Amino acid sequence: MVRSNPISHLNWTYVLVGIADGSLLTFIPLLLFKRGLTAAQIGVVLAAAAGVSLVAGLVWGYLVDRGLRAERMLVIASACAVTVALMLALTGGGVGLALVVVALYVARSPLMLLDPIALRRLRTARRTDYARVRLRMSAGWAGSVVMSGGAFQALSLRLLPFVYAPLAAIVGLWVWRFIKPVEPTPVAGDAIAHPAPMNARLPLAMVSFLLSLFLLGAALSATQNFLTVQIDILGGGAFLIGAASAFQALTEIPTMGYTHVLSRFASQKVLFAIGCAIYVVIFIAWAFTTNALVAALLKLVVGVAFALTYVAAVVITEELSPPHLRATSQA
Repeated sequence: MVRSNPISHLNWTYVLVGIADGSLLTFIPLLLFKRGLTAAQIGVVLAAAAGVSLVAGLVWGYLVDRGLRAERMLVIASACAVTVALMLALTGGGVGLALVVVALYVARSPLMLLDPIALRRLRTARRTDYARVRLRMSAGWAGSVVMSGGAFQALSLRLLPFVYAPLAAIVGLWVWRFIKPVEPTPVAGDAIAHPAPMNARLPLAMVSFLLSLFLLGAALSATQNFLTVQIDILGGGAFLIGAASAFQALTEIPTMGYTHVLSRFASQKVLFAIGCAIYVVIFIAWAFTTNALVAALLKLVVGVAFALTYVAAVVITEELSPPHLRATSQA
């Protein structure tokens, strides 16, 4: 009889989510552009999708902190994402397409609960071990985004929903079969669990850090989403767009893999600041780039920045959050 390995199952969940998301998220701006939306309209659609998804994610996180099973929400989210993604094939452009994209982001919003699920299972391990789990998503993403980009360029971008839907279904089936709910494990440093008051608030330091994450997220959305369109306009096509995203993932993997080493020499706050500084340099470089290949290759450096900021953000949020609001904070 094969012995169950919960962490191994969790690792594969990250791989599968990376494969599914790699076939979708990078190409949404390109899909909108090819369906006739202007840059301004694409910005409005993606802003609306991100805003509604953020609110939904906060709601899911709060409900998980109140006892909702996050693992079951992942299954439901996968099923909803499959259904909504297939609706992309039935829409042409304009308002209908915009509404479906927003609905797809909302349907996917419970997937943010994967990080709280992982952190709950790693409560007795070093928090930097999270990076070794998260890098599996980047690995899955790297392979998926290149193959998807090649398929979309060789055949048609209309294949997008038919590629993503079965991959999202596999994620749901895997989570349903292998990722079972677990009770939180108390560790040293946690307050004794008491029922949280309904008016419980986040600490000021946590609020300030979340504000910085909001600003970073806004900067990333304002650049990386439109980099997809820029590469296409410069003659790159879907394959180079996918390759650019894979370049980022390829440097994310070793950076995340050695986060535990980097943390011996610098705190997570310092690593986060270094990542932000790298972003600033790359954003300026993108502003002056007129070559699609150069724009894509710069994503190699972005991967380092993303790995530093993402892992640091998750770890810092976990450290600053009160025990009864951990999932809400991670949202």
